[in-house]
Amino acid sequence: MKLIKVTPIALVASMLVSNAFATEAVLNDVVVTASPMTAPVTVEMDPKVPRQPLPAHDGADFFKSVPGFSIMRKAGTDGELSFRGMGGSRVNILVDDQNIFGGCSGRMDAPTAYIFPEIYDKVTVVKGPQTVLYPGQGSAATIRFEKEPKTYDKPGYDVHASGLIGSFGRHDEVVDATTGDKGYFVNFAGSNSHSQDYKDGNGNKVHSQYSRYSASTTLGLTPDDNKRFELTALRSNGYADYADRTVDGKEFLRENITFRSQIKNVSNLIEKIDFQISDNYVDHTMQRDGTMSGVPMTVRHNTNAARVAFDLNLADTIKATAGADYSISTHSNNGMSGLPNFSDDAELESHAVFAELTKKLSDKNSVVTGARLEHWRAYDNAAMSPTRGKSRADNLASGFARYESLLNYLPNAKAYAGVGRSERMPDYWELISNSSGQQFLTLNTEKTNQLDLGVIQKTDVSLLSASLFYNKIKDYVMVAYNSGGSATGVSNIDATTYGGELSAVQYLMPKWKLGASVAYTHGKNDTANTTLAQVAPLEGSISLNYEEGKFTHGGVLRLVAAKDKYDANNGGIAGYDIGKTGGFGIFSLNTTYKHDKRTTISAGIDNLFDKTYAEFISRTGSVAGLTSMGYVPNTRVNEPGRTAWLKATIALD
Repeated sequence: MKLIKVTPIALVASMLVSNAFATEAVLNDVVVTASPMTAPVTVEMDPKVPRQPLPAHDGADFFKSVPGFSIMRKAGTDGELSFRGMGGSRVNILVDDQNIFGGCSGRMDAPTAYIFPEIYDKVTVVKGPQTVLYPGQGSAATIRFEKEPKTYDKPGYDVHASGLIGSFGRHDEVVDATTGDKGYFVNFAGSNSHSQDYKDGNGNKVHSQYSRYSASTTLGLTPDDNKRFELTALRSNGYADYADRTVDGKEFLRENITFRSQIKNVSNLIEKIDFQISDNYVDHTMQRDGTMSGVPMTVRHNTNAARVAFDLNLADTIKATAGADYSISTHSNNGMSGLPNFSDDAELESHAVFAELTKKLSDKNSVVTGARLEHWRAYDNAAMSPTRGKSRADNLASGFARYESLLNYLPNAKAYAGVGRSERMPDYWELISNSSGQQFLTLNTEKTNQLDLGVIQKTDVSLLSASLFYNKIKDYVMVAYNSGGSATGVSNIDATTYGGELSAVQYLMPKWKLGASVAYTHGKNDTANTTLAQVAPLEGSISLNYEEGKFTHGGVLRLVAAKDKYDANNGGIAGYDIGKTGGFGIFSLNTTYKHDKRTTISAGIDNLFDKTYAEFISRTGSVAGLTSMGYVPNTRVNEPGRTAWLKATIALD
């Protein structure tokens, strides 16, 4: 065990710094096992490329291959994201630059539960408080799921379609099709996914069955090369069984309508104007797990939002983006009546202005800086709340500055140094659903002050990316729980976190490619002088691929260290520390046949040796009322055992 939890990770670290490790090597991956930075503080990914381990059909498991991210397992789907020990709304999740908010007071439906990654064209992660352009407070990270615009000079089409089958009755079907001509386009994107209960490495069933679908249509007008107008309608729904609580999700309905416009080359000053207005509606029903007994409870969350942004050409060496955004979000529930009698229990409203500027100092050096001012209003109307009928207003200020430079002493390398401050309004789950007493009125806004450092080196055959951070958080919002897993209240503390990520890919010879990554975060509760809760342990991975003609064969070893320092019964809105965990290593294999640029067939086996393990930040395993159905109780929710999968992808244009 000592070799697994210490020596291999040390080996990975030594590999990362031993020589100059790349772009083409990463971008041409046919099965993604790790995603390094591609630009300062930025990770860009193609969600249409197969990934290992096999993601659940939601927006959380997609990030298992990104160093620094951890996923809280609830069951087969709907995991909760954490980056560098920060979860909840500290990770700002955007779909086409819109916030999606779940409804459940216990976070059964995190925002990623409503996101189907493969129907999008690009996923971008900005690490730390290093952007101010988007609604929400990405103090830990900002994640954008984006559809990239397509235009046609003559009648044409683009189609992406895929099908997947796997262990435990898993199957996915996805299509993303666009057709158009010079003045218009039409896009349809749809997905369907289903899985039965999976089994852990001991062969025990985990209460985890799920089924999901999504469908969206976009109608677009492109009257000329400088104008674009889009109207999108989306609907998705499904159900999911949970292994971490005593209720299941019977409905995850999302309905969205969005109008977007873009006008380019307006004047010498204004390069582009983007405008967007949207309505996002979530309807989530939960019921006692494993049975149809019990009264279902339904919650709803409706968000109306608008955003306008101007890309400005201030000078030959100065570019800027400035704008404003607005949102009002209303949460309601039926009080476990099982009837369509809904009452609003909360309302949150924000108004913001922002500006971000890039100044090119020379051919090698530039400065990026930005500021964001927000006004928030929150209204508490929860039936049992001691502050029912009261409201609060807060003014928030956030900003950052980053210096970027091409290095003279390291070829093809860029370094950066940034400082950022993000002020975060406590979210619905912190202000209302988990608060008690007068905490709605007394809870302070959370202030993150972070230093970010990093370097990226790209060559034709290699990529090295390294990022470090040091973070002082004033009035960090912590949620306390009792031994039964129920929240008992929220409070402000001061905290410190630091750490970083290293990623490298290197062609050892024409047909062999080696990859490695390491991620580490240390967290301290400065107020209590204890370990900060919900910080994942040291983690690393090693991958090796062999390429021969149209075939690529690969393997990846994931290594996670033991974690014996924790803060029992403290955490965030998604979960809390339970106790220590042992280290583990998971080995997986994949192979790909790329017939041509249009057709790819991939297959893999995750957790080849069928190991039984659970992640440190996994929620408590709960099987109340389910033991008679063959489910076995565990301290945490165990991860899937050996999982085989086969995926075919076709791209037409």
